[in-house]
Amino acid sequence: MTTLHLPELNIKKGLLLFLVLIPGLVFSQSDSGKVLSSETNSGIGYANIGIIGKSVGTVSDDSGNFTINLSNIDNDDTLRFSMIGYKSKTITAGHFKEDSIKMVYLDPITYHLSDVEVIYHKPFEIRIGTPVTSDVLRSGFASNDLGSELGVKVKVRRRLILKDLHLNVGVCTYDSVTYRLNIYQSENGEEYKNILTKPIYISFTKDEIKDLLTFDLREYSIIVEGNVIIALELFKDLGEGRLLFRTEFFTGYTWHRKSNEDKWVESAGVIGLYLHGQSLR
Repeated sequence: MTTLHLPELNIKKGLLLFLVLIPGLVFSQSDSGKVLSSETNSGIGYANIGIIGKSVGTVSDDSGNFTINLSNIDNDDTLRFSMIGYKSKTITAGHFKEDSIKMVYLDPITYHLSDVEVIYHKPFEIRIGTPVTSDVLRSGFASNDLGSELGVKVKVRRRLILKDLHLNVGVCTYDSVTYRLNIYQSENGEEYKNILTKPIYISFTKDEIKDLLTFDLREYSIIVEGNVIIALELFKDLGEGRLLFRTEFFTGYTWHRKSNEDKWVESAGVIGLYLHGQSLR
């Protein structure tokens, strides 16, 4: 699948991102393992596994099992295992390849959340992101690999508590889909960290996309400020089909990466993904 599916528009050649990816025959050795909780000894479903700084990664299944191709990875490269609600663990790729058991245990995290007080007596709502009502241009995930992410980057100038998420979807051939919502924040504009304390899953059916999709986020008490990336993640195989978001080409960028540990890349054109938040000061 391509990053952007463009209609026949008079756009400068340098901006055209229409790219057909033709898979070839690749014979490689894959390594299988399992991610477990050190507290319960049970498998951790949908944990991220990836080589830091590279587009090699995957997501465990609902029982914690996974398979990852490390045949072209140096033994000194770092493999990270992560899941919201658990402490991340890193080991070298060489150590993992040589490990005959390949069971990785993650320690749970206990979050201590402070009370949130909204100072404004009258609700002061702010939108972050861009609504896209036009259905002329559509775009989707550049890769169907597990762990791939697609989203928008915004600058939040006021400290906000998030209220809801909205999606403008143009095409969905699946009967239903479920994505994982990830919200990353950066203090220096470079290193982004997931600020969620529990996984958030976004589900909808193909019959629902004719209307604006809205998801309530108030129960999660998510507070954002500064540089933020709001992304949807492919955390399980959706099978054959396609899903494309409504897109505006000249108003911004869409950010994407092939795995949870990969570097973010921007592509011209912003997808219809936006949120509302209430100012805390």
